[in-house]
Amino acid sequence: MIGPFDPENSEGGGSTGYTVGGIGWYRKHFTLPDTDGEGDLHHELRFDGVYQNADVWLNGVHVGFHPYGYTSFAYDLTPHVKRRGTNVLAVRVDNTGRNSRWYSGSGIYRHTWLTTTGPVRIPLWGVHVSTPVVGERRSVARVEVSLANLGEHPSSASVRVSVRDPRGRVVATARKPARDLAPGTTATARLDLPIRRPELWSMDAPNLYSAHTEVLVGGRAVDTLTTTFGIRSLVWNGEAGFLLNGEPVEIMGGNVHHDHGPLGAVALDRSEERRVEILKEAGFNSIRTAHNPPTPALLDACDRLGMLVMDEIFDVWDTGKNPQDYSVHFAEWWERDLRGTVLRDRNHPSVVMWSLGNEITDHTNGHRGAEMAQALRSLDRTRPITLGGGSTHSANDPSWDYVDVGDVHYNANGKTYGPMHEAHPDKAMTHNETFPATIHQDITFAAEHTWATGTWIWAAWDYLGEAGIGKTAIPPVGTAETIGDQSVMPGWSISRELHHTWGGFGYPYPYFQANCGDFDLIGQRKPQSHWRAAVTGRSPVELLVERPTPPGTEQVALWWGYYDELESWTWDVEPGTPMTVHVCTPGDSARLLLGGKAVPGGAARAPERSVATFTVPYEPGELTAVASRNGREIGRKTLTTVGAPAALRLVPDVTDLTTGRDDLAHVLVEVIDRHGRPVPDATLEVTFEVTGAGELAGVGNGNPHNVDSFRQPRRHTWHGKALAILRPAKRPGRLTLTAKASGLRPATVTLPVGRPR
Repeated sequence: MIGPFDPENSEGGGSTGYTVGGIGWYRKHFTLPDTDGEGDLHHELRFDGVYQNADVWLNGVHVGFHPYGYTSFAYDLTPHVKRRGTNVLAVRVDNTGRNSRWYSGSGIYRHTWLTTTGPVRIPLWGVHVSTPVVGERRSVARVEVSLANLGEHPSSASVRVSVRDPRGRVVATARKPARDLAPGTTATARLDLPIRRPELWSMDAPNLYSAHTEVLVGGRAVDTLTTTFGIRSLVWNGEAGFLLNGEPVEIMGGNVHHDHGPLGAVALDRSEERRVEILKEAGFNSIRTAHNPPTPALLDACDRLGMLVMDEIFDVWDTGKNPQDYSVHFAEWWERDLRGTVLRDRNHPSVVMWSLGNEITDHTNGHRGAEMAQALRSLDRTRPITLGGGSTHSANDPSWDYVDVGDVHYNANGKTYGPMHEAHPDKAMTHNETFPATIHQDITFAAEHTWATGTWIWAAWDYLGEAGIGKTAIPPVGTAETIGDQSVMPGWSISRELHHTWGGFGYPYPYFQANCGDFDLIGQRKPQSHWRAAVTGRSPVELLVERPTPPGTEQVALWWGYYDELESWTWDVEPGTPMTVHVCTPGDSARLLLGGKAVPGGAARAPERSVATFTVPYEPGELTAVASRNGREIGRKTLTTVGAPAALRLVPDVTDLTTGRDDLAHVLVEVIDRHGRPVPDATLEVTFEVTGAGELAGVGNGNPHNVDSFRQPRRHTWHGKALAILRPAKRPGRLTLTAKASGLRPATVTLPVGRPR
């Protein structure tokens, strides 16, 4: 057993990354503030996520059970709480059995909140802001406010709403007259607030407004809530595809599981924000929350940064994919979980589509899906509904009757995609799972067909579990062939081959992660990200070199796998060794130079699917790729042979920290030579020492089979890099990280920790 890994006792095995579940208990002792003279108070406990099967007690009284590990839920503690003295909150979490297809984490891994109000209040998720009128000169913010009277006496309450623009200026106000509320009842007030010359929300300009809602009793505010929203319009159909504010958008999306690598499943706000920042910088404009509702912090980050979201609710319905998964509870719980997700997330402008599930097996001939779609539309009609992979199999799949947008998985060149659209020409379609090995085909097809609104790669970011599905295929030379735009081994079924030579679900330990992302487990670019940059035209030229394979074998990009290659011309091989070099470019010609001169095998050639492949005899020096279009150079890139490791370098992603415990610093560790150049494939053990106002929250690297602990103050580098994550203390001061490796010059970084801004 190493860190969280235990291959002998992991019930999920490779699917859950050889991690171990079990039963865990939490207890918290707390006292309420002195509330004498404040009247009838009500206390609500909310969990943003507990994995899974959570039982909650307060002072020995069972207040509730919640099975689904990804949805938020809340309990009224008022009948059982002690106004004076100590309260004891207990939570039992049961993550046993085979219940997930990926690493889920265990326990209370998202935020927990205690809210205290008077008897007249806005219930949980009781404010809904929509924009039924969107225009450059005038828009309308529609604010629907639920009012609940939890007290024992009638009350009369009014609602006042003020809207602030992105700079905090009040631009609209409205008030709804008082209405009577009987004890134990809930009413709804609707207010339409016109906004002149609105600043629309988009990916390039994520302008956010806020609606400040006040509930007034006797002229006094008894409850307030501020709701962030964006003004934007959505159109999805088979003719226009996808329009945001009337402008066409081609989805460049990525599937993202919920874990954060070295931190496991724990969801801290800065982790979510950093991932969105990195993906957006790489050209992604959309995230699919595969395959469950995300944390509120992720959606907040997507709102602020301008990232679109496909909000997916379930991975299973009535028919399970594991013996103890959510299907056991689905019939009884789906409506509550769907309702909670939609009410919680519907104010986020980043959410542009709902997905009822992923690759669902439905034995109800579409009745269950239609029932769910109807329930969702009763809560939100401003966004379309899809079903991930729901229409993959045929044009007459029952899901076509209730989805607004069709979807397929893994259909390079639209072999089934196209015929489905012909059968349902009024509906836009998405391709929300695609292979790294078919990036060019998939992006090109979507660009050529308006109704094909884009692609979501599986996956945008490496994740724990589904061990080894992205393992690079290394078959004997000449035994792979291309069938249907995919390299395959003749005579081998996918299932047999995936479980042996070429990786797959449950690939043997020590593989513990999928290894199929555009970014690795610590947020560093992988080869397919470089190819994507060329395919989309974001980069004029990218240069990568394959890692040499054993004699008689070759690398093959297959399914979720891609080439094992680096931006490196530093290799421990004999001079003259033939090296396979890929030049990725949107140009029409590419050539190679070594030391500024043409080399054998480096003559200009036309890229195929934005990649030109060369075989170059290895010789230390400078390898340069030159890309051209129509005879004119559009870019060049050079890789230089570097020296031996000489020192460490620390690169934090922030310059300072606050005392908020959701804040983090992700510090990249680089191995460099004596000239300060990164050593591309250095594997060295680095030790960490943290002093001052904070702690070491986790360490990691991108290695898919390095099963060291994420919590110990040491880690090996992978491709010359590792990551240390710092979490600040609750007090101001200075936080210092020192990294050391045997024989290298150490590195130190110090960050100030101040009060929250």
